Amino acid sequence: MDKSLFTSFYLYKEHKQLVCSQPKRAFLQYKNFKLDLKSGKRINQGLEQFDQHLSRLNLGRSFEKPIVIHFFYEYGHSCVDLLELIDDNKPLAIYVEYEKADIRPIYDIATDKEDLSFSPLAWVSFEEYHNKFQRTYKHLLDGDCYQVNLTMPFYLRPNEQLTADEYISRLWSDPLKVGAYAHATYIDSLGKLYLSNSPECLFQIKQKGKKLKILTMPIKGTVEVNAEESRAEAWKKLISSEKDLAELDMITDLMRNDLTHVTEECSKVLYKQYPLNVPGLIHQFSVVESEIKKQLSVYDIFKGLFPGGSITGVPKKNVCRLINEIEKYNRGFYCGSSLLLFKNLKTASINIRSSEIDFVQDEVKYGSGGGITLLSQSQIEYDEALAKLKSFLLLLS
Repeated sequence: MDKSLFTSFYLYKEHKQLVCSQPKRAFLQYKNFKLDLKSGKRINQGLEQFDQHLSRLNLGRSFEKPIVIHFFYEYGHSCVDLLELIDDNKPLAIYVEYEKADIRPIYDIATDKEDLSFSPLAWVSFEEYHNKFQRTYKHLLDGDCYQVNLTMPFYLRPNEQLTADEYISRLWSDPLKVGAYAHATYIDSLGKLYLSNSPECLFQIKQKGKKLKILTMPIKGTVEVNAEESRAEAWKKLISSEKDLAELDMITDLMRNDLTHVTEECSKVLYKQYPLNVPGLIHQFSVVESEIKKQLSVYDIFKGLFPGGSITGVPKKNVCRLINEIEKYNRGFYCGSSLLLFKNLKTASINIRSSEIDFVQDEVKYGSGGGITLLSQSQIEYDEALAKLKSFLLLLS
């Protein structure tokens, strides 16, 4: 297949991959224009035209050819009516219509390369993080918000040159360690691989009998697991944490409210506190469900749900403004959402455990962070962010 632009989605039930290839249409969307990824031409079509196109993608129908859309975190500023925060020159989304999709075995590429290690290029120190934590904490004390997801970027350089296929193969080879919403897109014209091992779902649409259901599964709360035999102990520690339970309850209620507004039907919490095991960590998540009784488009759902509550906070619009003021960097692919529309597969991730691998600059950008409440402590939150980084790098190495 043509390897210049392709997308792979992990199919966790089968431990296989859905490979989308032969792009018919592909572009990088900005606020006031888009860049054709096949021809390299700039086209004067901004967010208004992009949103109009999303409004024509009815989620009640089947999609014979795969459509993949990576919504970057900053696209969410338009969803919460903060257009003034969007930088004219920063990408907001990648849109690709493919001609072909195949289900294939997971990559198993033989390599004689040594274990992959990384050298830090730009690293957020604890002192820098603590200053941002203190600013965030003051907003909590002042009543401007109840919870804020504070993140930071890490820039690293690999000690070996790997291909896009080799990165994907390393990340997905073990079915016990790959995220349920893992995916990857390689774009040769940008020299980038967008690589995710995400375990988190923004939404998933399922047919249950004659009914169409939409689910969202927010994750809040993390404990590091130093040895596999200590997982039960780590889960006991997590579910007894007042701070982590409060976070999960707040974000679950936010997502339940968002989903109710989208569907105009009462959303229900199916599971309030459920364990999620990933390498070196254990999380807790909830499942919220609503019924779809009216026609909904991609735009309708993203306008109502994006960016996800677990990577923003409460109340969402105010927190998005605060995150922009405090973090001072573009999250980009990290904390965004990747949507797959193919046949009856209609699913969107939340891109945690995700990285942008730049083959031109020979660097890896990885974002990490966590929720801040009045019960948070800066050192513990900083260590949690490092544990999430370590979990991702262990899979690659």
